[in-house]
Amino acid sequence: MLQRECQEYLRNDHVFSMMLKNYFLYGLTKSKCKVKDTHVVVTTSAGKIRGRFQKFRSGERGGYYSFKGIRYGQAPVGERRFRAAEPERNWSGIRDASREGNSCPHKNMILDTYKGNEDCLFLNVFTVKMPKGDYNPELPVMVWLHGGGYSFGSGNTFLYGPDYLVAENIVLVTLNYRLGPLGFLTAGPDAPGNQGLKDQILALKWVRNNIAAFGGDPNHVTIFGESAGGSSVQMLLLAPMAKGLFHRAISESGSALNPWAMGESSVARAARLAANLGYVGANDTKEILEFLRRVPPMKLVEASPTTLTEEDFRNNIGLPFVPVVEGYWNKPGEEAVYYETPFITESPQSMYEQHKFHKNIPYMTGYNTHEAMLFIRRLRKNPKLLEIIENDFTRLVPRDLNVTDERERVTREIRQFYLGNKQVGIESVDEMIALLTDLMFVHGIMRTVRNHAKYSNMPVYMYRFSFDGALGLYKRMLGLQRPGVCHGDELGYLFKFGFFNLSLDPKSMEVLVKNRMVRMWTNFAKYGNPTPSNLNDDLLSTSWLPVNGEGAMNNLTYMDITTHLQMKNNPELERQQFWDYMYEHYNGNAM
Repeated sequence: MLQRECQEYLRNDHVFSMMLKNYFLYGLTKSKCKVKDTHVVVTTSAGKIRGRFQKFRSGERGGYYSFKGIRYGQAPVGERRFRAAEPERNWSGIRDASREGNSCPHKNMILDTYKGNEDCLFLNVFTVKMPKGDYNPELPVMVWLHGGGYSFGSGNTFLYGPDYLVAENIVLVTLNYRLGPLGFLTAGPDAPGNQGLKDQILALKWVRNNIAAFGGDPNHVTIFGESAGGSSVQMLLLAPMAKGLFHRAISESGSALNPWAMGESSVARAARLAANLGYVGANDTKEILEFLRRVPPMKLVEASPTTLTEEDFRNNIGLPFVPVVEGYWNKPGEEAVYYETPFITESPQSMYEQHKFHKNIPYMTGYNTHEAMLFIRRLRKNPKLLEIIENDFTRLVPRDLNVTDERERVTREIRQFYLGNKQVGIESVDEMIALLTDLMFVHGIMRTVRNHAKYSNMPVYMYRFSFDGALGLYKRMLGLQRPGVCHGDELGYLFKFGFFNLSLDPKSMEVLVKNRMVRMWTNFAKYGNPTPSNLNDDLLSTSWLPVNGEGAMNNLTYMDITTHLQMKNNPELERQQFWDYMYEHYNGNAM
């Protein structure tokens, strides 16, 4: 089965690369052949831009106004590399906003090819209604934070077409933020870390100051994101500097409490990166940074994986540069040194324990049933991975589980619960997907839900996406044939994907699920409730109830999104109870 999947993947990977080339060639040809565009000029706080009106690609009648490649920050180059970016300067004349800006430097997840430019702090705005005279529609605003493990991706319409969402009368903003070492390298106060998250803050400030000119309401902003974007949303819910910049939040398949979401607060990885790129100077942070600021961005990105150590792999750390707690360079009893305002100076777990988060924000979060189907991709890259895990199952014990003296016992308990008498191998791939789905995604998301349900002043809504359909994004990209809903598969039901142009029957289940998803997400942005009772919407016949804070430990209510909508209690109950027991027993608290 797995061998057949691998062959299918290699075939699809070739097909995918050809589709990419054809898509871009088609786009270039199409742009040259266009005879007429309807242009519209908008005045922002920094200057004027010219966008255009374009027809929906989703088959709907009408269209929307599109403003692409709007610069929200100056190029973070030279001394600004590894530091917070500056807002864009004012300009004269009219800038063209008909094409997307550069993506930030990264390697493509599928093709493993380098792409991007450091001059990448661009955003895109899409809306169906523009201000006219004294009239401003003041539509709710949704700001999308893309995923990609803080290492790859962009906010561009290639993956995140606006057609479905803007048709529901919201303004959609998508954006780029710095990735990998350029976005998250840390080496003391002159490279404090979290540059990519500070880019998101800068973009949200741009939205606050400018979105009214596009028909949006700056006091009605929802941030939403998937995977690392979902974790970013939660990080913004924790960051003091994000206060007042948004009013609702949605995290899809990502939490700041997931084990991949936070890195080590240390100069060590930056030093390894410099050494691997040829630095032979003193072990001096200033000199290391001077060296790294001279290295071409492509070399930084390509050398990034070489900083991962054997210990990293044993701890399931596959993302070398991710968010960190800033201020680690400060010594107790001495005055704290910061060259710029820090994003966070405590761990997310510690901040939740102290109830230090933005409590007046309605929150929606959830996961897909088989998130860790991505594990198949790792398995294809390293066929011996199953054997490695079989011989070293201890590597799967969570790092935040306090089991120093009982590690072997805990290893046996986890193995017995998930695998029974099976060995780690081809015959237990399904069990391994369940285990990694819980370790890497579900457990952290459930802890997040409980914290918000118990200590927030606003409702929290939880979902489980379990519809395995033709619009499943990542399964199609990766050529996976297994049943189940992979990480990222819900995205095809929210965004118009650039080149997977399926001809779906309007009466198909895929279209119905897509319509429901778009309606619930945009309802939440509009009303803070995905299924408001006063709307009498035939599309949404089931009321989505928030999680009750008093019963959050034993009665997690959630919306199961499949061929129908159904409110249920306690997703993955036995697995949830297993991890609750483990954390209560070894840490003293399941939260």
